[in-house]
Amino acid sequence: MKKEDLFDLLGGADEKEVMNAREYRAQKTRPAWVKWAALAACVALAFGAVVGYPLLFSGGSPEVAGNYPPGVTVVSAQTPDPVSAEMDNQQFIESDAHWNWWQAYREKVAESTPLQEGLNGCYTSVMAQLLEAEDENTVASPLNIYIAFAMLAETADGNTRQQILDLLGSPDIETLRQNVRTIWQSNYVDTPMVKSLLANSLWLREGDNFNEKTLQILAENYLASSFRGQPGSDEMNKALQQWTDANTGGLLKEYTKDLKLDPSMVAAIMSTLYYKAIWSNEFYAEDNTQEIFHGTKGDTDATMMHRSDTMFVYRTDAFTAVSLGLIDSGSMFFYLPSEGTDVNSLASDPDVLNAIWHDNDPTDEGWAVPLVNLSVPKFKVSAKTDLLDAMKALGLTDALDPGTADFTPLREEGENLFISTAEHAATVEIDENGVTGAAYTMMAYGEGALLVEEEIDFVLDRPFLFVVTGMDGSVLFSGIVRNIE
Repeated sequence: MKKEDLFDLLGGADEKEVMNAREYRAQKTRPAWVKWAALAACVALAFGAVVGYPLLFSGGSPEVAGNYPPGVTVVSAQTPDPVSAEMDNQQFIESDAHWNWWQAYREKVAESTPLQEGLNGCYTSVMAQLLEAEDENTVASPLNIYIAFAMLAETADGNTRQQILDLLGSPDIETLRQNVRTIWQSNYVDTPMVKSLLANSLWLREGDNFNEKTLQILAENYLASSFRGQPGSDEMNKALQQWTDANTGGLLKEYTKDLKLDPSMVAAIMSTLYYKAIWSNEFYAEDNTQEIFHGTKGDTDATMMHRSDTMFVYRTDAFTAVSLGLIDSGSMFFYLPSEGTDVNSLASDPDVLNAIWHDNDPTDEGWAVPLVNLSVPKFKVSAKTDLLDAMKALGLTDALDPGTADFTPLREEGENLFISTAEHAATVEIDENGVTGAAYTMMAYGEGALLVEEEIDFVLDRPFLFVVTGMDGSVLFSGIVRNIE
């Protein structure tokens, strides 16, 4: 079955399905880290195998073979097969296949959980850079960006790499590499109930001599497919758009239609994620009402979904938060700023992510379990962000300057490479059934001369001196030109 066909399998669950899932979930303990997947529902990234190294072969995997235009050479990472793709939601949740999958999956989550709280600093930094705004909606995928930056670190060396490692909270590249694989295995899910599909790819200029060892590391540890062609060509641009759409469920076409590789680009990294999950306790459309939403641009009509239930609520002086569970996945957290608190300040508030680690533990200070009459607007938010300014603010300055950037692990002539283009796009939508999201991060390597600190005009339109030297520096000729005859 093609991956594109799987995107339609989660159209929604009826009441019986959700009740069965709820009863099943009550029999098991939900790992803490799985909750982050819902907060990262706005991220997007899809790549390869569950265990061991990916199977690489020319021409693309069975899902993409023959679909790319001529002039683009494809070496595709093998993605894992979906779990019980032939079943619908009801059949899967009642089957032994679901139990067997869950037992194996929770082991992967248990390995990843100890890593996550240490990444809060990176996530918070990314959120502070990409979410703060005046009147526009903003959305980002911290996990997607984390993995894209990890791939960037693999192609860098020296202080360029160190700046990336510092941001990602990793002591060395080997630790980062293992962490990404562990995190990927706990976030790649392809069942009838949940889709969390990660993918990575490299876009390489045909004819350049890239370091095969680095390409192999990216293939084996990041499940990165590679595409070779001529950047800027219609074939290469079409392939990039096609691959990104396929791995984000077509949810970001408003941005991918403009995705292009500049002819001067040497290489590019692309990461994506597609996510779809169902509420543990669904909303009912018949309970919806039309209400006023008081936005920064003024009041607007909104469709409000309603539910009353005992829920875990987390309070600080700055906000009140509730969490809604998602079947076989994490949770979605909603944070309402306190009166007088600017919502922008929450993007950099460490307590926002701390709430994830205290979820469902009423003994922790700040948590309570009251009856909550919840009203949530149905919404869809999408945004595309230029990452270059954010990278500077995050401390990744060397990678952006051809005078300091060191990308020799990618290409021997890596001193001439720097990140000339970086963008991130994400979308999240919620309705009565659950959460759908997608995201991509692209960073392209340009090739250029040193950046200069100033710009001057130098016009020889009056008398001037000249000197001609030999190879050893000997002055062969010198003179002053005062007139031109």
